[in-house]
Amino acid sequence: MVSKHFYYLWGNISCGKLAMSLYTMTITLLIFSITHSATFASLVMFIHVMGKVVSSFVFPFVTEKIPLKKILSLSLLAQLIIMLLIISVLNDGGLLHTTLRLTIIYIFITLAGFIDGFVSPSRMALIPGIVEQTALGKANSLISTTDQTFALLGWSIGTVAIIIYGSNSVLMVCLILFIVSFLTSLQIKTTTIKKSPKRPSLDIVKEGWIILFSKKNHMRTITIMDIMEGIASGIWIGAITLVFVHEVLKKGEQWWGFINSGYFAGSIIGGMLIAVFSTRLEKHLIKGIVIGSFFVSLFVLLYAMNTTAWIALLLVVLMGPFYQLRDISQQTYIQKNIDGLAKLYAAKDNLYYLVFALSIFVSGLISDYIGVVYVYYFAFILYFISSIAAAFIFRGGSNK
Repeated sequence: MVSKHFYYLWGNISCGKLAMSLYTMTITLLIFSITHSATFASLVMFIHVMGKVVSSFVFPFVTEKIPLKKILSLSLLAQLIIMLLIISVLNDGGLLHTTLRLTIIYIFITLAGFIDGFVSPSRMALIPGIVEQTALGKANSLISTTDQTFALLGWSIGTVAIIIYGSNSVLMVCLILFIVSFLTSLQIKTTTIKKSPKRPSLDIVKEGWIILFSKKNHMRTITIMDIMEGIASGIWIGAITLVFVHEVLKKGEQWWGFINSGYFAGSIIGGMLIAVFSTRLEKHLIKGIVIGSFFVSLFVLLYAMNTTAWIALLLVVLMGPFYQLRDISQQTYIQKNIDGLAKLYAAKDNLYYLVFALSIFVSGLISDYIGVVYVYYFAFILYFISSIAAAFIFRGGSNK
């Protein structure tokens, strides 16, 4: 059974996701309009992620002393304050020199990223404390579906909203969404987390990483799959998709938008289907991880071999449900079988950022020196090896 406190958390995540996607798009466009530089505009996402990387090392120490619910509420309040400060600087009436204004905005963006690094792992680690074990699959599928929906909504309507209503109006909407997110966090009730005894700092930092690479409950296998498939995920970096659309599909930028929207649409459909069949999935989580990865590898191979735009669009839509099957099964399995979730999610996020940076580098090299289509063949190999190796390793193990 899913309690009302889960719905508060669900609303918290949904409002936060939409707020962050609109905020990122609006600030990026504002920086570009001020500087007329793609480099300065691209720094918005870069320094935001760097802030999250730093916070992922600090987060484990904070969880030693402060309950997750309180961490979440305080972090959302801090995000709200930073949002107000950014709006104030952007509307200073020309009192600040452009260079100084940009410097202050970049500092606030870094701080917002740092705070955001506390929000995400806190939310995910809270789920098992407010949802019954038998309802974890449904809860994760609902969260994943709305996560993808609001990401699509934010990126698809954001630009149009800015053009029609102006950046200030969109930022005010972000502010309202942050307020709602903060207020819902105050309504969440979960088991009180006891303060941990004092331990050496290195032990605290290592704890999440030790769990991540532990043989217990197949975590090492899952982590290796994450690394391989994280490197493969470079195929969905905007620049790679755009080059593929131009050079392989022979289409313009509008098809770049169609392909991106198709991916999100497939993920939303997949999340809805898994929510419907969540009870059955609960009994076959390991199979869900392996089958999801295998079929993603198959569709990526077909995508790489194809040169027809509408077939490419169909394939990315079909990939979505299997991406969701893999991710939701993994998320539910971890929440059911692993202790120390807060520190695990902090280490997991840190690993994700490192692998994501590597995927950008590797995908760029392959695209520039061999050809963009080979990025997808390389991704297929990684997904395929990951799923087949996992199938052999999981054989004879737990299937919960």
